[in-house]
Amino acid sequence: MAPGLQYSSYAFEFTAPRNVQHYILKVILPLVLIVIMSWAVFWIDPINASSQVSIAMTSMLTLIAYRFAIDSQLPLLPYMTRLDVFILTSTLLVFFSLIEVVVTIILDNGQKKKRAKRIDSFCRAVFPAVFLLASIVIFLPPRRLIRTEESTG
Repeated sequence: MAPGLQYSSYAFEFTAPRNVQHYILKVILPLVLIVIMSWAVFWIDPINASSQVSIAMTSMLTLIAYRFAIDSQLPLLPYMTRLDVFILTSTLLVFFSLIEVVVTIILDNGQKKKRAKRIDSFCRAVFPAVFLLASIVIFLPPRRLIRTEESTG
């Protein structure tokens, strides 16, 4: 831009209501239930490895099927939306619960049952806390930058 030249411009703001109830009931709530289901492994004794693996694998496969099912309901956009970030975060938490199962089974098989139980106890608190914190951060309304005449001119 050449110094001393002024350009005319317009700024438009469009406000439209959004039906968030549909996304909460059809997309977010089932996803939250799948994530919570994956946490059941933290309350099962590592000696019951088959039960832990079954729940972890079922949670992961349910999540994959769920993602295929909702793909047609979500708009295709070239960027990540808040909902995309929430789905990705949920997927990672379900995957990490599967990894935790593998770790505790390995520890239990290696005669380190106390350590496996400590990890389970730790994850009972940490996974829900991380999920809650991530959900709050993801869905908090963004702060709007207020531009004044002084800052633009």
